[in-house]
Amino acid sequence: MKHVKSCSTCANGLTNNLNKDILCKIKGVVSYDFGCSKYKAISKTRSLLAQRNKCMDCEFYIIDAANSVEPLAIGFCQLFTVRKFNGEMKNACSKFVRKSESIVS
Repeated sequence: MKHVKSCSTCANGLTNNLNKDILCKIKGVVSYDFGCSKYKAISKTRSLLAQRNKCMDCEFYIIDAANSVEPLAIGFCQLFTVRKFNGEMKNACSKFVRKSESIVS
């Protein structure tokens, strides 16, 4: 199967949740099958990681250790809110920074 160069598979394109249009960083709003000379292929691993980012994986998400009855994902965002929520369910915001994994030997 031949790979189609379109904005839906471009690193410069962001999907729109309202319809099938793509927000291109260069051209603006374009249709999903539009293609231009500035096409840049996006890797599969990068696209999968972008879809899976949750608040739980963010450096600014603080887990509430006082609630031992509830799941471990209950906590709050250090930047935006003091209200507690489930970090595994909520998608990450634009300020997302992946937690650094410390290796303990």
